[in-house]
Amino acid sequence: MLEALLRRDDVELWTYGPFSGAWIPWGGGMNLPAKYVFTPNAPLPVGPGVRPIVRYGQMEMLKPWEPDLWLEANAGIETMGKPVSGKYAVIGTDPHVLGQIYDVVRPRADYFFGMQSPYLGPGDILLPYGYDPIWHSPSPIPMKDRIYDAALIGLQYISRNKLVNALRSRGKNVFYELGPVYAEARDIYHNTKVGFNWSSLQDTTARVYELMAMGTVPVLNRVPDLMKMFRDGIDFIGFDTTNEAVEAIEHYSQHADEAEVIATQAKEAVKEHTWDARMETVLRETGVLQ
Repeated sequence: MLEALLRRDDVELWTYGPFSGAWIPWGGGMNLPAKYVFTPNAPLPVGPGVRPIVRYGQMEMLKPWEPDLWLEANAGIETMGKPVSGKYAVIGTDPHVLGQIYDVVRPRADYFFGMQSPYLGPGDILLPYGYDPIWHSPSPIPMKDRIYDAALIGLQYISRNKLVNALRSRGKNVFYELGPVYAEARDIYHNTKVGFNWSSLQDTTARVYELMAMGTVPVLNRVPDLMKMFRDGIDFIGFDTTNEAVEAIEHYSQHADEAEVIATQAKEAVKEHTWDARMETVLRETGVLQ
């Protein structure tokens, strides 16, 4: 989202939010490479075990000019109050914090964007996840020359662990870690035949769009928005069970020609779903752009 706004020449951007340097509270805590650390204009210092609280009254005193739009991308941050000036829009990015965060924030917001239709509240605007055309560019490596049979970079849930163990028991070369980001993650997926995802809830995650854009064969568990937006068996390969996923991954990792067909179709199907397009939607829905 942020980089899509930074790329625009018609947006003046000022940022405020939790900041702890290279350390982020993901997967129990991890450090980002320094080259990928973005420092907000007005950082809100936090640290391990400290839950950040954004107070709009304090924030408004820091702003350098009157904003047209306050855009809060909220993945579990506690906020207090609302801005006095400008429109106030919230993007609820994480269905894991529906009640404790979003049910509190939603009544204060002028606009509330939800990223998964199964978790939309009354009056919410659907704004699905997307991909970045730079960080998730298509792989230039032919399918037959790629190193990994399958890959998932992300949290290691029980269902994902079971699938990876089943694949490795069949001799598949699987990359399965939490940590690589940006160019490092892109390089791994560019060298991957099959990218897979297994959502922990009924959400179509950002990984879905990223895998499709990067030109892997997307093997994805079937969830509502995925089934509405894309075609099972054409744009992606769907599954409901571990066995289905294993069979699909084994097949496409062994049949490069068929894999290229699915990967090419996936890239075409996801083309319009960039973060740039999502931010255009936000700016127009909130009336900032006419």
